[in-house]
Amino acid sequence: MSKKTAKRTKAAKELPLVSPHWWSREKTVAYCCEHKGDRRGAALALLAAFNQEGLPVKAEWFDEQTSPPVPHAKVLSAEDYELKAADFYKVWLVQPRRPDASILPRPALFFWGPKVKELCPMEEAEPVTTKQQAADPFAPPPPRRPGPPPDTQRWFSICAEIAGRCIDPKTGRVVVPKNENKLAEGMLGWLEENEQGQPSVSEMREAVRRVCAVLRTLQR
Repeated sequence: MSKKTAKRTKAAKELPLVSPHWWSREKTVAYCCEHKGDRRGAALALLAAFNQEGLPVKAEWFDEQTSPPVPHAKVLSAEDYELKAADFYKVWLVQPRRPDASILPRPALFFWGPKVKELCPMEEAEPVTTKQQAADPFAPPPPRRPGPPPDTQRWFSICAEIAGRCIDPKTGRVVVPKNENKLAEGMLGWLEENEQGQPSVSEMREAVRRVCAVLRTLQR
């Protein structure tokens, strides 16, 4: 391994596991689509960026051998793992490169946003001067800088799904599950199956906690 590669690997391992700079896979792909034109181009660019250029990628998964399942997270090394994509780049796979690298069960992937921005720099929109505004006050504002779509709509859907899973379909009554971690795990699986990306485990648990806290006051 070259000194340059070793330096990149060491830097990646030193990144914090909890940070707003970690972007979900879907958010990262959407951002790259602004520059690569389609999902295939975005996926190929991200795969090459990790496998060959050291783009930091974090994996989060649950240990199903414990009860309740224990969440785990770590920054992946391109020396230990290789990223691949299947099913028209909808399913992402983390495959060990070495026999001593552990197999990760269906991990959620997160990409280091600052590095992604370096790979796909945004074009700055020209600012509107006071003179231009005075000359044409009804002119439309300059186009928004390209970037990842906001997560607001997705979180609306997530909270609605959490609330729906707290309703007994037979009686229509509120029945908040006792194991909130299991509900959070089920929500992460639901998002992956519907190709809506995955927030971090801690974010999902917090969303479940807040929705359940409100619904628990209505439970009879």
